[in-house]
Amino acid sequence: MKVGHLIKTERIRQEMKQLVLAKGICTPSYLSKIERNLIFPSEDIVTLLFNRLGIDPSKLQKNNQQTEIDFEKMLEATYKEVITNQNVNFTKQKLGYLEQHSPLFENRTLYYTYLLIVLRFRIISGGKMDEIKKEIKDLEELSKDFNPRQTYLYKVNKAFYYYSTEKRNKSIEYLEDVLLLVDDIALEAWEKAELNYMIGVVYTADSRIFTTIDYIRSALGYYRENFLMKRVLDCYILIGITRKKSEQFQDAFESYLKAMQICDEFNLPHKKGIVYHNLGSLSSIMGNSEEAIRYYKESIEFEKDEDSGLISIFCLVIEYSKMNNQRLVNDWCDKGISLLLQLKDNNFTSYYHHFNIFKSLHSEQGLSERITKEAIEYFKEKQNYQYVRKYSIALAEWYYNNRKYKLSSICYQEAIRYDYIYRKIKTWEDL
Repeated sequence: MKVGHLIKTERIRQEMKQLVLAKGICTPSYLSKIERNLIFPSEDIVTLLFNRLGIDPSKLQKNNQQTEIDFEKMLEATYKEVITNQNVNFTKQKLGYLEQHSPLFENRTLYYTYLLIVLRFRIISGGKMDEIKKEIKDLEELSKDFNPRQTYLYKVNKAFYYYSTEKRNKSIEYLEDVLLLVDDIALEAWEKAELNYMIGVVYTADSRIFTTIDYIRSALGYYRENFLMKRVLDCYILIGITRKKSEQFQDAFESYLKAMQICDEFNLPHKKGIVYHNLGSLSSIMGNSEEAIRYYKESIEFEKDEDSGLISIFCLVIEYSKMNNQRLVNDWCDKGISLLLQLKDNNFTSYYHHFNIFKSLHSEQGLSERITKEAIEYFKEKQNYQYVRKYSIALAEWYYNNRKYKLSSICYQEAIRYDYIYRKIKTWEDL
């Protein structure tokens, strides 16, 4: 039987050495050949290896070509549905189905594609990032056997993972690797649209505004032609963000209004939360805090997801901090921390640091040196240099106001250094 890839995948997942798996069953060198599908072992050896690994032999599909064809069609159709819909609950439902109906195929290509698609669903569903990180690492050991499309799927997964864990630079690195593969893979139009949208999201977050817009418009064209109005709405929001970042405020406002119009015309009230949030962000950058606060509160009212309102709560904290409204800063920080405790999700750890910093800043004692340093170290590890810079400045000002001039100078230098990194500037002459 051709089961080497199944044995190798499960052995790697369990972090078991070949010597341990082979002991009492076969030699390690024989196991190595089995795993590379160079030899096909007897059913007795396969049964012993499966038992040691805890693999259910009843799930093995033995050269059933029709079953493979049917499963592959279902898998690809499910993948398209999930990627084009971009709905977390729908993704969780499809992920659950695939995990319950997961036959083990002697067809290595089909099995690897299944693993890669399931991994993508887990990332979209907001699975535990430590577990996802291990899955990615395990797949790395199998990647030399991937075909071009599987390599594409693997690198897209890594890009998405790094973006989800706030490591933007690593995400861009893998997306740019993906772009080098695209010409050699026959991607369908929907998959190209999703890639273009994803590049738009990551590049916008990295302030690559002029590079971004062509990718977004390409994705928008596909979604509009295929009447995927939720995705059309997503594109208008993203275009609005790019316009805001390039200080084209009226154009940004018009993009958000188009998104709101789609919400009304196509019965997408659950998307109004993100539209209101972006209207709040636009008002804030234009200096209208009162209007920004009103929009952020509207956003919280419409957000119904599990993590509803965290970003808008944080933005409310910022607006009230600008007004030096100590009571409301602390009230909204408490609401944010309370929500974090309910969620119990490490993916939102950054908010824990944000809320604690602002809460300490507006306390009777003033900014906490310990809390701020912990946050700076956290954002360094996440390579989120925008917040390293921001909180280094806050700490520098606190030191200065407390006549700790040497420490203040060190923090200002640190802020300048990470500002250079964030803006990709090497020397002051390039400013």
